[in-house]
Amino acid sequence: MTSASAAAARRSVGRPRQYGEEVERELIIEAGYRALRDHGNELTIAAILASAGISTRSFYRHFGSKDALLCAMFRRDAQWAAARLAERLEGASAPTEAVEMWIDEIFDFVRVARRAERVSLFGSVIANRAAGIGDEQTQAQQWLIAPLRASIAAGISDGAFATADPNTTADLLAVSVMHAAGLSDPTRRGRADQAEVTAFCMRALGARRWGGAAW
Repeated sequence: MTSASAAAARRSVGRPRQYGEEVERELIIEAGYRALRDHGNELTIAAILASAGISTRSFYRHFGSKDALLCAMFRRDAQWAAARLAERLEGASAPTEAVEMWIDEIFDFVRVARRAERVSLFGSVIANRAAGIGDEQTQAQQWLIAPLRASIAAGISDGAFATADPNTTADLLAVSVMHAAGLSDPTRRGRADQAEVTAFCMRALGARRWGGAAW
C-alpha cells in the first residue's frame, strides 16, 4: 500500500463527518456565543462542543484553542459592525450627516439589545484575557474608525469642517464617542447623551453649518 493510500485509509476510520467545513465552523462559532453567555468565566471547550453537537476532533479542525475561537468570534462581530457602518454612511447626503450617523451607530452598541449583549459578552474577563484578543480589539477599532475618518476628510474637502487633520481628529472623536456611549444609560438619557456628544463633535470639527443653521 502506498503512503497516500495508507493516509486515505486512516482518514476513513472513525465516525464520518456530519457537516461540511463551512457549516461546521459556523456551528462552533454560534455555540461559542451561547456557551459564553451561559457559562461566562467558566467557559470550556466541552461546553462549546455540547452546545454545537460536534466532536473534539471537529473543533480542533477549525480552531487551535478556545482563545482562537474567541478571537474569531470577536473578529466576525467587528467585521459585521464595520461593514454596517460603512454601508450606512454611504447613504449620507453630507459629511455632517455622515458623522451624525456614525455617532448613532456607536450608541446603538448599548441601545440595541442584541448588540449590547455581544458587547457585554466580549467585555467579560475570559474574553479579555484570551490570547490574541488585544490585537483583534486594535484591528476592530481601526475598522470602526475608518468610515469616520473618510467622512471627516470629505467634510474638510468641501469646506464643511474646519479641522486640519482628519486622522487625528477622527481618533480623538472616536475615543470620546465610544467612552460616552459606554457610560450612557440607554433607558434614561441615551438620546439626550447622544445629542450632547454630537454637538461636542461638531464643535470640535469646526462644523460651519449643522442642523440646518450656521454653527
